[in-house]
Amino acid sequence: MPKAVIEDIGRFKAFLASQPLCQWSAQKEQELVEGKHRDHRRSGIHLPPPKQDNSELADALSSMA
Repeated sequence: MPKAVIEDIGRFKAFLASQPLCQWSAQKEQELVEGKHRDHRRSGIHLPPPKQDNSELADALSSMA
């Protein structure tokens, strides 16, 4: 498989910067830096809080009896 060669890296970077997705991404990064949006990358998956009852323990103990 032939490898691509970028002859003019400056021109290539200018091309990428003109693409709508790259412009949107750069705008969102700037807004995060300015504090306009919360950074949701750290939010992750919210798990439900652990149960406060001992139902599983009671089930396990009753099965041993």
